[in-house]
Amino acid sequence: MISYDEAGRLLGLAAARDQRTVGDADILAWHADLNAAALTYRDAETAITRFYAVDMASLQPDQRRRVTTPDVISIARKIRDERLANFVYQPPPGDRDPNYIKRLRGQLEATASGNTPPPARPALTGSTPTPTRALLSSVGRRIPDEDDTPTERPPIQRPGPLGRQCPKCAAAIGRPCRTPRGKERPPHPARRTASTLRHPEEETA
Repeated sequence: MISYDEAGRLLGLAAARDQRTVGDADILAWHADLNAAALTYRDAETAITRFYAVDMASLQPDQRRRVTTPDVISIARKIRDERLANFVYQPPPGDRDPNYIKRLRGQLEATASGNTPPPARPALTGSTPTPTRALLSSVGRRIPDEDDTPTERPPIQRPGPLGRQCPKCAAAIGRPCRTPRGKERPPHPARRTASTLRHPEEETA
């Protein structure tokens, strides 16, 4: 929750940049709007800084305007999404995690709020551009001769985590895992574990 005094400080930060006049009604409105959006003071302050230092700085002087609460809310949510872009769940030591949901929510909030920096993504595990994925999907397939007759072929099994449907986010085979907000992310730990198990047809072969 943002207190009334904190709402006043946020408006003071805005006024220092755009020379607006701040009254009690302005503080009450900002206090109500930012709390309705469940923003923290830290996120709101960061959003105001980005609005003036980045968004408005890229515009011509006659195009610039004063920040509003919808601006603050929208930018703060974007910042939180950016912090979660490379989020990877950190399980406790051992093979079991009885407090998975609680731990996951805590790590998500700590990362989104900026209290915990997101882990660096390995250089070779970033998402593959769509055109490249389309080309890679055909790698390993047999090119038939002109006189080959169509025959029924067993489904191609993908190696690695993408060869299994994700038990965490339900991403289909061949599709990347996604964050709770719908962004692509590296495979979930549960999916990586599942990829080490044998397919039923492999076990009966």
